Amino acid sequence: MQTHAIEQKNRLILGLGQTGLSVARYLSANNQPFKVMDTREQAPGADKLAQIDSKALIPWNGEQMLGYDQLVVSPGIAVTQPDIAKAHDYGVEIAGDIELFAQANRLPVIAITGSNGKSTVTELVGKLLEASGLKALVGGNIGLPALDLLSNASDDAVVVLELSSFQLETTYSLKPAAATILNLSEDHLDRYADYKAYVEAKQRIFDNAETIIENSEDELTQPRSTQAKRLSFGFSANSDWQVDIPGGTLKRAERTVLKLNELTLQGAHNALNVAASFALLEAAGVIVDEAVIDCAKRYSGMPHRSQLVAVKSGVTYINDSKATNVGATVAAINSFAPEFGQRIILIAGGDAKGADLTSLQQSIRDHVKTVICFGKDGAEIAGLAQEKSITVNNLQQAVEQAVVSAKKGDCVLLSPACASWDMFKNYIERGEQFEQLVGAL
Repeated sequence: MQTHAIEQKNRLILGLGQTGLSVARYLSANNQPFKVMDTREQAPGADKLAQIDSKALIPWNGEQMLGYDQLVVSPGIAVTQPDIAKAHDYGVEIAGDIELFAQANRLPVIAITGSNGKSTVTELVGKLLEASGLKALVGGNIGLPALDLLSNASDDAVVVLELSSFQLETTYSLKPAAATILNLSEDHLDRYADYKAYVEAKQRIFDNAETIIENSEDELTQPRSTQAKRLSFGFSANSDWQVDIPGGTLKRAERTVLKLNELTLQGAHNALNVAASFALLEAAGVIVDEAVIDCAKRYSGMPHRSQLVAVKSGVTYINDSKATNVGATVAAINSFAPEFGQRIILIAGGDAKGADLTSLQQSIRDHVKTVICFGKDGAEIAGLAQEKSITVNNLQQAVEQAVVSAKKGDCVLLSPACASWDMFKNYIERGEQFEQLVGAL
């Protein structure tokens, strides 16, 4: 058996959507009582919930929360919300879907978090496991919710979970065979009291991990105290899995595993993602053999993440719309600098979510030829380097200005350092519009 029955409790699911529905499906299949509350009049997934239990959805009521054994809080709802905080003070347990998964699961887990790159690494690890001959169950913060993975459990399966800081806040029992924080930079400060609180939420992934994979370039990805085994990845020679930029290789100790120019993925930061993926496999007891290495070479990445759109008139256009925080944009600029030097034209702007944008300043000064800014916090980005910044009204104007500014050999990089909500439905819509605009050139 690869699953275990969780304890019988009277549970209240807070927040419907994809996560809440997965919890409802799981609890219903296991004959556990539950109700659901959502603050929205038209809760997404209400029709599907009605097929599970037509009476499950009830109005949001803080006082009623006090009568449940456990609140299962969806990641989009802050546990500091007054009704939830009051219930917790009253003695009601607070958990998330990952916690329920952890209690039920008996398969080995590879757990991945970080400010940037976690979706790429999660997907890549899944593909590498399949290349090794194992079955990969990939989900969590991307793809299938974790509880939905349990229905596909088998003896040869390994679970690969992308975990957000919000999910980790309500997780206590997860015991990963391998866990990593890929990198950390300011993000979600509209949700957290400060950066320290955000880092502490991420660090929870290490609490019960068997082996920890740390980024040797980023101290905040390294646990403060743990008895777990450790592996590292990074650019420095003391990393277990090293991305050697001058030598153009990815190495394990002194052994060259592959040449960086053999990777389909664009940029040095993506070479780090490959190194992290190999380290996670090693920690989980999987041999990084030729089949695994060949799979890594072929992997082309996820949409809107440092993705090559086109080369037109000698100008390279890169879609990195998923760069919704400063750290992601710094990583992208620094990653393409070895190839393009100071010939990067950066398109940036949007909703910075309260983050401090000044850490972007040095990368712009060192590697960016022109900054084209737009959106809610575009003017603040322009202020980081006024002498090389141009402010426009929208993404279409940004691309038009980039064409005017670009010369053969330049790179036009859409890497906004901000969320897209001020002008777009999401980063996907923003990236697709960029691709369409470039395609029409």
